[in-house]
Amino acid sequence: MDFSQIESVLGLATTALSATGKAVSTVEAIKKLVSSEKPSDTGEANKLLNALATELTAANLMNVQLSDALRALSQELRRQDEFEREKARYELFKTEQNDLVFKLREDLANGQPVHFICPVCLNSERQISFISGEGDFKICQRINTHAFRFSSSQYHSARRARTDWDPFV
Repeated sequence: MDFSQIESVLGLATTALSATGKAVSTVEAIKKLVSSEKPSDTGEANKLLNALATELTAANLMNVQLSDALRALSQELRRQDEFEREKARYELFKTEQNDLVFKLREDLANGQPVHFICPVCLNSERQISFISGEGDFKICQRINTHAFRFSSSQYHSARRARTDWDPFV
């Protein structure tokens, strides 16, 4: 969660509250002017009414901005909740070669085939990226430098016959 969004919403709420407070003060000044026994000063009343209109417009604008910010924050919280629910469907899995990946829990597969996802993308980038490939080595579909060993390859340990001369062996 990006706390700057929350700070922004709190700032907007504070500003909206301040604008509303100014409007209330202006309404009180208008009430005093109207209820006073001295002859009414139309210039002062017009000045106060214009100030009230400006303050109410500012308060309304702040409330619209606050509403938009709260809507965006709510959407972000919903996205994060969905991500956490999806993440909970996976468990840490250690391959035969001691690489760690996430594996779909069979009891939460919901008809999907068992598959693996990249722990790097999940933990650092908060993305669910499938691991694909055949054989011993598999790679992240999103970032192909995220590679994982699932079992040991037999061809790495195979040696050439001594009759095949190679200066680099």
